[in-house]
Amino acid sequence: MMRENWIEGKLEDLLNYIQPTNYIVESTAYNDNYKTPVLTAGKTFILGYTDEENNVFATLPVIIFDDFTTSTKYVNFKFKVKSSAMKILAPSSEEVNVKYVYYHMQTIRHNVDTHKRYWISIFSKLNIAIAPLPEQRAIVAKIEESFSKLDSGIESLKKAKEQLEIYRQAVLKAAFEGKLTRKWREKNICTEMQNEWMRRKLGDVCDKVEKINKKNLDKHKQFFYIDIGSIDNEIYKIISHKVYKWEDAPSRAQQIIKIGDVLFSTVRTYLKNIAQVTDSIHNNQICSSGFTVIRGIEKLLDPKFIFYFTIYEGFLQPLNKLQTGSSYPAVRDKDVFEQIIPLPLLKEQNQIVQEIESRLSVCENIEANIEEALEKAEALRQSILKKAFEGKLLSKEVLEACRQEDDWEPAAELLKRIKEDNKEVN
Repeated sequence: MMRENWIEGKLEDLLNYIQPTNYIVESTAYNDNYKTPVLTAGKTFILGYTDEENNVFATLPVIIFDDFTTSTKYVNFKFKVKSSAMKILAPSSEEVNVKYVYYHMQTIRHNVDTHKRYWISIFSKLNIAIAPLPEQRAIVAKIEESFSKLDSGIESLKKAKEQLEIYRQAVLKAAFEGKLTRKWREKNICTEMQNEWMRRKLGDVCDKVEKINKKNLDKHKQFFYIDIGSIDNEIYKIISHKVYKWEDAPSRAQQIIKIGDVLFSTVRTYLKNIAQVTDSIHNNQICSSGFTVIRGIEKLLDPKFIFYFTIYEGFLQPLNKLQTGSSYPAVRDKDVFEQIIPLPLLKEQNQIVQEIESRLSVCENIEANIEEALEKAEALRQSILKKAFEGKLLSKEVLEACRQEDDWEPAAELLKRIKEDNKEVN
């Protein structure tokens, strides 16, 4: 139920759209030393900085609106834009509180599964709750006070998550330097010679994974296709696949993979698109040429030992330095297999895997708790906004103080005046 003295008004009554064409950046040769940010309404927001001085948008504040995804950003600094796939939404009157409207827009959920522009056809026609101006200012202030506390907690959670990654890498470093199994080795390895780890090129201890011979495959049989998009690089797991008959499979499908294989993306290795094949269904899968398939010789390497080695910075950092190319920097299969891997006895590799997993399982539990807390924080953010625009965020004392301000009036009067201002402009 609408609060007393509030009214509903359409977004197009409060915001005028400006096409961004005149403000599109001419060159994407961005540099952090340049002055003017180049914006997108998506998650990235600031794509980079330009030194272009002409046609910089400077009538502020505004909301930028992605016309295809409906993402929005509040902007109160001069900027240029990357493309025409957005609208610049400016207040239709000096009496429109842009930040109030922006926060209200964050509560709108709309299905965007069709590729079309949404502002003119749909979003501009939507209603939002309009409060008297003093209440709008108080609501914005309360939202930002609440969000500030929330953001502080979120930042602490994210730092804790970063510390877990540092700990994870410390565990892997100790594992592959032999520190985790030093005492175990003293008890279980008999001779000094066996106590010393050999070191070999990865390619010397791996089976060669042959490319698919199309002539040998039943073209009507179904295969499960994996590419980089199939992998969640935060948990190093295959989370999706596509199903094709071989005759319809993408041309990038190159190899049939097996349980235990490690799929290592040679493109942008720093993103760690890495996963181990663990599910029996994957024996029927084919993978794209974006991966190097690492398959250890069974008598020499524990598959999990290989996997943990491939997510270890000591393995990744040299490859990161070898990448070539600008848009999609990559390494060659040869570069991957040239890397040196420590080669303890197989029974020690088994023990190393146990030592790693006993420690990383603790990390995973903590990380799961952090992710749950982050989800709750986002839910709380939405709850704050919902209360705000249902008129339930401000105390009675604050509402009474708002009524004492000189510009307090019923929102119906405010909206009427905004519409009149808008008519004069148009």
